[in-house]
Amino acid sequence: MAKSIITQATDECYICRIHESEGMALQTHHCHHGSRRKKADEYGLTVKLCPLCHRLLHDKGYYDRYLQKVAQQAFENKYSHELWMKEFGKDYL
Repeated sequence: MAKSIITQATDECYICRIHESEGMALQTHHCHHGSRRKKADEYGLTVKLCPLCHRLLHDKGYYDRYLQKVAQQAFENKYSHELWMKEFGKDYL
């Protein structure tokens, strides 16, 4: 898995900002999942989430669209919109 291009923070939840030092084990979330998960790994489109935020995302869809937009913006800042469309095929911005 590539290092995240979205954030350098690896010790706090990207959504609620709780720190691992507060006793919360963080989980890696792939901002694009399903068939796009492998590409999210390849390009570093991941963030750390606490279990509550991660569960809300997967169970209720909270933050999902937001993180897809964040991932696309980070990708386009590093690469290009053209490569984004070639790799992911959908514009979230």
